[in-house]
Amino acid sequence: MKQLHLKFILAFILISSLMACSKDDTINDVNIPGLGGETWEKGPLDFWLDSVYTKPYNIEVKYRFERYELALDKDLVPVREDKVIPVMSTIYKTWVQPYIAEAGEVFFKKYCQKQFVLVGSPEFNSNNTITLGTAEGGRKIVLFWLNDFSLSDKPGVRQMLHTIHHEFAHIMHQTIMYPVDYKRISTGYTGNWNDYTLAEALERGFITQYARSAPDEDFVEMVSTMLVEGKSGYEAIIAQAPDDAQLLFRKKEEIIVRYFKENWNINFSQLQSRVQTAINNL
Repeated sequence: MKQLHLKFILAFILISSLMACSKDDTINDVNIPGLGGETWEKGPLDFWLDSVYTKPYNIEVKYRFERYELALDKDLVPVREDKVIPVMSTIYKTWVQPYIAEAGEVFFKKYCQKQFVLVGSPEFNSNNTITLGTAEGGRKIVLFWLNDFSLSDKPGVRQMLHTIHHEFAHIMHQTIMYPVDYKRISTGYTGNWNDYTLAEALERGFITQYARSAPDEDFVEMVSTMLVEGKSGYEAIIAQAPDDAQLLFRKKEEIIVRYFKENWNINFSQLQSRVQTAINNL
């Protein structure tokens, strides 16, 4: 009897399972973000981005959160929509327009990255640092920590612009490499750059702590600092360095100015002035 009773229970469970999985049931209405199938209609923000970036320069700006555009092992949040136009308008005035005015539209359309991905939060790293921007393959720039963006926060605005010019300088040297002599000017590159102070970096001829991480980072940190801080701001930074270190900075400046002129036909001093004028006009 026990065996018959057990068989009856098993049969009841099997029939119930089959009924629960009848072919009339569907899972089409289950929406799992990021797996496709989401639909949305363009609004005023999308039309503005199309008119300012996509149509004239073939640059896509992604502000809707797409998980697979970003590192999967990081906790990140989407950018607020009310931050998108202030951020991208600032970038347009202080990066797009100065480069076009100095180097021309042909140069800019050919070498500018073709995609921006906007993220609201910073990307926190295991070494107690944060990532503010990344460049991938010369065609994509990811910008982080944009939910705190405000034009009234001048240091914050300059930091964001530093990231933009830093990443674009990567694209330039990945296209045409800077002279190898640049890599021999300073010594003391280290993966543990964040363990040292700015004063220690300046003593070795590095414009920022992060410039110590690798020669390529040293090069683009110099370019972005010179452009975003302007001549007076840059001079104020290197004035904190010892005399022998200041000689290292002058050697790096000379290579950068020559690199821009010989390879891109860009007058670096004039580009620097254009960027500063744009920043001041913000």
